[in-house]
Amino acid sequence: MTLIGKTLASYIAWRFVKSLVAMMLLLFFLIVTVDFIENLRRTDGLDVSMGKVYMASVYTAPWFIEKAFPFACLFSAIATLYQLNQKLELVVARAAGISAWQFMMPIAGTSIVIGLFAAMIYNPLAISMYQTSLDTKAEMFGENLRASDKRAGYWLRQTDENGGSSVIHSELVRDEGKLLTNVRVFRFDSQDRLLTRIEAASAEYKGDHWHLLDVARTNNDQRVEKLQTLDIPTRISEEYLLGSSGNPEEISFWELKNAARSAAQSGLNALPFIVKYYSLIALPALLVAMSMIAATVSLRFARFGGAGKMILGGIVGGFVLYAVTQFVTSLGSNGIVPPLLAAWSPAFVAILIGMSIILHQEDG
Repeated sequence: MTLIGKTLASYIAWRFVKSLVAMMLLLFFLIVTVDFIENLRRTDGLDVSMGKVYMASVYTAPWFIEKAFPFACLFSAIATLYQLNQKLELVVARAAGISAWQFMMPIAGTSIVIGLFAAMIYNPLAISMYQTSLDTKAEMFGENLRASDKRAGYWLRQTDENGGSSVIHSELVRDEGKLLTNVRVFRFDSQDRLLTRIEAASAEYKGDHWHLLDVARTNNDQRVEKLQTLDIPTRISEEYLLGSSGNPEEISFWELKNAARSAAQSGLNALPFIVKYYSLIALPALLVAMSMIAATVSLRFARFGGAGKMILGGIVGGFVLYAVTQFVTSLGSNGIVPPLLAAWSPAFVAILIGMSIILHQEDG
């Protein structure tokens, strides 16, 4: 690559990164503002400091921003190439013998680096902050948690030492299944007859028992007994909890393989964890595909006009790719297609289509 080519590549990559950072900061501000206003409304009548409410919103934002990485990459690439075209910088570069592929290489290369960073570094940090936000919201709102804050409908069944069983229901699951909030426990004898119904504010897994706090125990005679704490023996392993309660969207990149292994060993469906793991590995390819879509609608604005329609077409194309990716991923999670194919195929197909369109535009 010539000195001019290297300088141009660095310039385009820098413009792309600046656009991406600006878009991420704007998205962060919007998410924090909306979530803060909503949380502030819910604290009406509660003794909660405004600073704590604000920090809960700050910790929530990175997890949502992660979902927007593909679109941020798409919009940033469109903005970068469009601005270069409007200022006739790409026209001058073409006159110097620089091809469209040399315009694309800096953006594609930067997309790969951003994808690796997002999967291996940003993802664990975002999930850790999101778990902190859930802990903070559980502490602030308690039983008033809204549906989007809950892992509603989480059920767990365990076999007791006396031959009976216990069915545990929780509205909020944290710390890989070891912390439960708003808990109900139904204990049955060996004949599946209900013995006791227990309600507790929280339950914590201690290895050989569940430690319940703020307990109300109702026996067969309908007498309610209030207890500060109550321990319920359990033979459930920590690995089983991780596999049964883990949401792939709330498990970091570095823990997904262990979660998949734990789910498989416990006889549970490990495919969602495997597909999520491969999807994060394939994220750089998805970002490159988004940048390819941006190039197909951005490189020829100055000469042919129709910027609005072309940009709209690029945005629609990006949404279609994202929707197809989510659909194929769901197929992989349900075992309809192999996980590796589900994670990689949409991005590679989009890259090939984008390359074909650019070749047609450049060479006819």
